[in-house]
Amino acid sequence: MKNLYTLIAVLLILSIATSALGVNSAIPASQQTLHEEVISMPWKYELKKYPLKQSNSAFKLPKGYSLLMGDAARRYDQIIQGTEKDPNTEALVFNHKTGVQLILNYYPEGYVSLEDWEKLDANILMHEIVDNAKKINAKRTKQNIPPLRIGGWLQKPRLNKDNHSVSWVFDVIDGEETTVNAVSIKLGRKGYEKIIWISSYDNYLKSIDAMAFLVDQHQFDKGHRYTDYSLGDQMAAFGVASLVAVTAGGNPQKVGWAAVYSRLVAIGEMLLVPLLIVLGALEVFLRKMFVGKEPNIQKDPVLDINLIEDDSPTAQ
Repeated sequence: MKNLYTLIAVLLILSIATSALGVNSAIPASQQTLHEEVISMPWKYELKKYPLKQSNSAFKLPKGYSLLMGDAARRYDQIIQGTEKDPNTEALVFNHKTGVQLILNYYPEGYVSLEDWEKLDANILMHEIVDNAKKINAKRTKQNIPPLRIGGWLQKPRLNKDNHSVSWVFDVIDGEETTVNAVSIKLGRKGYEKIIWISSYDNYLKSIDAMAFLVDQHQFDKGHRYTDYSLGDQMAAFGVASLVAVTAGGNPQKVGWAAVYSRLVAIGEMLLVPLLIVLGALEVFLRKMFVGKEPNIQKDPVLDINLIEDDSPTAQ
C-alpha cells in the first residue's frame, strides 16, 4: 500500500511538472507503467569498475550502491527531471539506504585550462547566482511554479589540483523544501565530467565528506587523463573559472564565443532549478525497491568503507 501511495505521489508531481513545463509525452502515463519501467531497468550491483564509453573513463561501484549506464541512465534522468533525454548523461549512481544519487554527464569540449582560476571570486559569483535565480523566478511565476531562493555557500568553489577537479555546494529553497546544489567537475584530456550530487539537505549534512569519496571512484582511462595532455590537443574555448561560474549559475569571467556561452548558460540555468522534480517521492520508491537486494559479490576491502551508509560523517 505504501508503494502505491509513493507511486501516486510520483505521478501527481510528474503531472504538475509536465503540464507546467511543457514536457513531451514520453513520461509514463500511469503508476503501473512507471513502476514496471523503473523496476525493469538494467541496474548494476556488482562491486567492480564499469566502463563509461562516452568519456573514456570508468566508475568503481562502492558497497551499498547501484548503477545505471548509457541510455538507461538517460531515460531515468528524463523521468526524474521531466525533460528531454540529455545526450551527455552517461551514468547514474544510487545509494539504497539514503536515496542519495549522482548523475554523471560528459562534455567533450576540449582541454580546459586552469590559468584563469585566480579570477574566480566566490562572493561575486554568489551575487550573480542570486540575481540569475531572480530571472528564473520570473519564468517560474508565469508557469505557476513557486520561486526559488538561494541560501548561500555550503562550500565555496574549491580546486583540487591532485585529481584535477573543482567542486562547490550551495543550498536552494524551493517553497518549503531545502535541497543542495552540489557539483564536481572532473577535468580530462578531451573534455570534462560533470558529477551532480542529488539529495535532501539533511542527507547532505549527514554525509558531508561522501561526495569527494564518490568523485574519486570516477577515473579517466590512461591516455584520456588531464595529465595526458599533449601539445596540439584541442583546447576548450573557456577556462576553468568561466566553466565553474556559468555552470554554478553565475556569469562567465570573459565574454566570448557566443555559441559556447549559450550552451554553458543553459547548463547553469538548469542547475539552478532543483534537479529532481520528484526527488522525495521517487527516492522513497527506489529505496523500497532495493530492500533485500544483496547481490553476490566478491569482498573488496577498499570499498568496505561506505561513507554515506554511516549515520555520521567519516573523515577521509
